Amino acid sequence: RTLNGQPLLDFPLSSSEPAVDPMSIKKATLWARVEIKHPHHYHRQQNLKSKNNITLFVFKVRCGNITHLRGKELDKHLEMETQLVVNIGQLGWLKFDVTRVVYNWYQTFNNKDKLTLLVDCSGCKDWHVHVSTFGGRSPHVVEPSLNSKSAQDPDRPFLVVRTDPTAVKRVRRRAIECDDDVKGQCCKQRFYVSFAQLGWDDWIIAPQGYYANYCRGNCATGPRTPDTFPNYYTHVIEEYRRMDRLAGMQPCCAPLKFSPMSLIYFGPDSNIIKRDLPKMVVDECGCP
Repeated sequence: RTLNGQPLLDFPLSSSEPAVDPMSIKKATLWARVEIKHPHHYHRQQNLKSKNNITLFVFKVRCGNITHLRGKELDKHLEMETQLVVNIGQLGWLKFDVTRVVYNWYQTFNNKDKLTLLVDCSGCKDWHVHVSTFGGRSPHVVEPSLNSKSAQDPDRPFLVVRTDPTAVKRVRRRAIECDDDVKGQCCKQRFYVSFAQLGWDDWIIAPQGYYANYCRGNCATGPRTPDTFPNYYTHVIEEYRRMDRLAGMQPCCAPLKFSPMSLIYFGPDSNIIKRDLPKMVVDECGCP
């Protein structure tokens, strides 16, 4: 959708999400790529006028399906959320703090509401600056092949929302959590991985970290009933082990179930990539 010829950024909640439990919005950041269209042509002018700045504004838009507004009517439908002054020599991926507008939107949303933002720029035309949210051809878009299902602009803007990570998923009965009541038994230990501590925060955009978890505890806790084995093979091997037919063999507390995790990071040519990585989170531990 556009308003007065400028594309609007619509951010809906995922349609696959059920009713979302209340959660805390800690921080929200809008990322947009801003660059000079022809850097080789304007390189000399950039050096001569390196003190010049451009100003970018982010507005919240409440215009429904209206596509053209002027004067006071435009002011009624736009609310400025943040602005950013950038030196013409420091363009690239820019970050806008939109925590307030995202927090307010989340507190009042219903299933049909979208968060609609507009990015405007003062001084961009003077410098022939391209903002990816303005539409038009991004300098980095590669022509899709005939076999390509769709062409996804690597410079498209996106929103990163950081939420309180303390909420715990509802676990199955067998997914025993390690706590004071579980002494020595095989269980899942919650463990938070910080990308900053690993030194990876210079290329990973989101998340800042995640609960990877791990398994600990003892599996030799006495006889097991058949329903506690993940498969028949394990049951048969355990019976042999109990008869001392497998010398030195002991069952280990190990992951039985994993879940994936989404990662947003800088790729080649400073493009931003989102990938869903399989088996990144331990959900359930047991004695295979």
